Amino acid sequence: MFLVQQIHRTAAATPLKLALVFNGAPVTYGTFWRFIEGCRRSLAPHLPDRGIALIWVDSLLEGAILDIALRSLGLDTAVLRTGDQVGLFAAADVACLVTLASEAKSAQPPPGLRHLVISDPSRQPLDLAAPLPPAPDPCPAGGHVSLTSGTTGVYKKVLRGFGGTPGPIEQRLARYQELGPGFRPLSADTVMNVFNMGLWSAGGYGWPVFIWGLGGAVVFQQTDDFHRALDWPGITHTLATPWYLSQLMALPEGAFPYRPDMQLVVVSGAVSPALARQTRARLTPRVLVNLSSTEGGGWARTLIETDEDLRWYRLDPTRRVEIVDEADAPLPFGELGRVRVSLREDNAKSYLDDPVATAAFFQDQWFYPGDLGVLDGAGRLALYGRTSDIVHVDGVKYPAEPWERAIRDRLECDGVCVLSGNWRTGAEQLHVFIESRRPIEPAVLTAVLQEAVAGFGIIQAHVVDALPRTATGKIRRMALAQSLHEGAVGPGAAQPG
Repeated sequence: MFLVQQIHRTAAATPLKLALVFNGAPVTYGTFWRFIEGCRRSLAPHLPDRGIALIWVDSLLEGAILDIALRSLGLDTAVLRTGDQVGLFAAADVACLVTLASEAKSAQPPPGLRHLVISDPSRQPLDLAAPLPPAPDPCPAGGHVSLTSGTTGVYKKVLRGFGGTPGPIEQRLARYQELGPGFRPLSADTVMNVFNMGLWSAGGYGWPVFIWGLGGAVVFQQTDDFHRALDWPGITHTLATPWYLSQLMALPEGAFPYRPDMQLVVVSGAVSPALARQTRARLTPRVLVNLSSTEGGGWARTLIETDEDLRWYRLDPTRRVEIVDEADAPLPFGELGRVRVSLREDNAKSYLDDPVATAAFFQDQWFYPGDLGVLDGAGRLALYGRTSDIVHVDGVKYPAEPWERAIRDRLECDGVCVLSGNWRTGAEQLHVFIESRRPIEPAVLTAVLQEAVAGFGIIQAHVVDALPRTATGKIRRMALAQSLHEGAVGPGAAQPG
């Protein structure tokens, strides 16, 4: 396994080099490797030769050590957020469930599942004064199973290598280095802050693995005041979702330092112009929005310098991206259609134990992420919502994203979700859910809705304190639709279209 070999190589050459910072406490590569090797030795006698090790651990530090150790023993791994997710692996070859003795878990694993309750690996390292233990040779290369709900709203399992060989890491590094002078390069000197993004997420897992593969360092701040991570003086890069940025910008002036040289990488969603302007003014002018998926990796990104950059992504030159119609025929530049992305050798080719979803989203070496988009002929892609985020009005289909973006930008609110359907009344209805922490004047709301979605009868507007979101901050559109279907949402403020 390349990652284990790389961590050991860095530890042997520079044992005092920073590997990670956990809640403000630094850990060197020498210590990091001793944590990993101690964990390997304690687990090895209790494990089979193959299968998936389920890691149900809250601590990012302990979870990372366990994951690397288990993969280096030849097992695939999956990091769970909750005990209920064990059930997602009922049809899989599960080797064991691993939890920590220091973390009480109320849910019990299913009968017959091997359950290993271990001491925290970071509390029982190998002798720090002893010579550095050698790396295993040969070293098995276990993969990693991520859980994703991006295409259907239902969790599916994706098996990927995530740094199993040097090739993918070198290729990924080259793609980012091509972004030019506006992007701060990634290297062995990179210190990336990932706040407290969970190892169960593709970004929270994949980016630390990538940085350790380069010999860099990762900063975790697993506390409620996650912005304290930005106090660490050596940070060169920060990974964040739009939700993290909105939480940061809600803090008072001076709550975190302005870092003009730090590179911000935004994943898992679009950034509004208002949020981008705030971020550039208060955190860093270096903002990159990365377009990717758990299944297909990254395929486009854009450096944000103007509001126009928020609409267009620069395509990865190593990927084929096409816009196709419902019959999978490629469409000309400028026409709206479904996005599909060619799969690389290191990408997933299917969902585990889900042939129906696999057939829907993986076809002939292409992955269909569920987005609607337009190509401009100059190597750029603009997204217009999801194929499942279609608004139907009087028999005509419209992508919801342009309306949502227009309303969000005009009101400078935190989120917008536009839904249409025949809920309970039997008549077509258009509902606009607006997430705002401050009141919105009725006259302003009416004017914005009339401009953004003109031409449609009565619009039901719902201003709420918080929209239902996934753990990564994406709006749970299906949950809102279900609430309308069940009558759990009362009539909104009727607005003339």
